[in-house]
Amino acid sequence: MKSIVGALAAGLALFSADAHAAACWSDAAYEAAQLRDLDTMLMVATLRCRVKGNDFSADYNRFVVEKRPILAAANTEIQSAFASSVGKVKALGAYDDFMTKIANSYGNGMSGMSCDDFAALARTAAEAPAARTNLVTLANAVGSAPPVPIARCSVSVAMTEAK
Repeated sequence: MKSIVGALAAGLALFSADAHAAACWSDAAYEAAQLRDLDTMLMVATLRCRVKGNDFSADYNRFVVEKRPILAAANTEIQSAFASSVGKVKALGAYDDFMTKIANSYGNGMSGMSCDDFAALARTAAEAPAARTNLVTLANAVGSAPPVPIARCSVSVAMTEAK
């Protein structure tokens, strides 16, 4: 009987944790998602363009190696944001879905960007000083808009009063 009560208590604790999930993503968590989006965009473009004869993998690899601490910290932050927004039980699945959506969105390239454009972007990313703000600025410049599961905390919606 005690084991059943213990199991129920543990289950309720998990349910309770999920019920109190964050209502929005902070700007910092969203920026971390943008960094992951930028990295994935470049990774997919590197692979796709190399097949087409435009190999800029050296620049992409330099970006990943030199910016690894920033990218790793962003990844940890995203995983924490998922745990807060969808609950610890669902966090890993939500993170996997998020990453799959990002990778799939770049599978056919990006509207208005050629392999030469991606090569220039990879070079710029590799040459950028290793600071999070520099990479977030670059992600914003290329229009990074990762599919986070809930709204950003700082985003407000303007409403008009009905007459």
